[in-house]
Amino acid sequence: MEVWVIVVVVGAVLSAVGTVVVVARANARAAGSGGFALFPGNAMLKGFAAEWERDRAAMVVVLREDLRALRARPETAASAPAAAELQHAERAIDLFAANENWADNLRAATTAMGRANRAVAGTDQPPCLFNPVHGPAAAEVEWAPGSGGARRRVPVCADDAARLRDGAPPLARMVPTDEGVVPYYRAHGRYVDWLLGWYDGLDPYLTARLLAGTSIGSHLPGRIRAIHGTAGDPLGEFGSIHD
Repeated sequence: MEVWVIVVVVGAVLSAVGTVVVVARANARAAGSGGFALFPGNAMLKGFAAEWERDRAAMVVVLREDLRALRARPETAASAPAAAELQHAERAIDLFAANENWADNLRAATTAMGRANRAVAGTDQPPCLFNPVHGPAAAEVEWAPGSGGARRRVPVCADDAARLRDGAPPLARMVPTDEGVVPYYRAHGRYVDWLLGWYDGLDPYLTARLLAGTSIGSHLPGRIRAIHGTAGDPLGEFGSIHD
């Protein structure tokens, strides 16, 4: 389970006064007897908080890199609608960095950057799956995650389409994790809201279908359902999957 999920759950549990009393007493008894506490103590909660701060700081770096990459393109700078969207993105990144409504602002930042890309391209195509910063897709190609994943058609930019046709790997968006720098879709649930913002306005479950079988894929249906409810999954394709 991801650290941000643990923090939310633990915070909700400890918000009840009665529960706090039980936790304190249980921890005190455990400490006196040399046993284990029934619930996380202050040291564990501080550890969760510190790890979340490290994750959030890393995600802020990713967001600011994405923003700089978009602003560096002459065609983006020349588009007034795109420039306005990037201003919205910058404000959302600042709020995310300040830990204000972090999930909403994380999605808001990439939503605005996705709109900027579409404004420049003049299309409503989904973004390149491998790196949404590349812009709206120019083609669909067959791709399978890893050596044993099922092949599926995915939207990609022209450059990644050419690379895959030539047998080269796509230029995936690399992100930092505890295991090193990996493609974002191998970072488990850490970049779920980052990805969903880029795909805002499209089929809510599109990302779950495209990335089924990846590390991030198992986290997408539950998060999408939490945001959009069940209306976006009329066939019940993803059932009652939750993180």
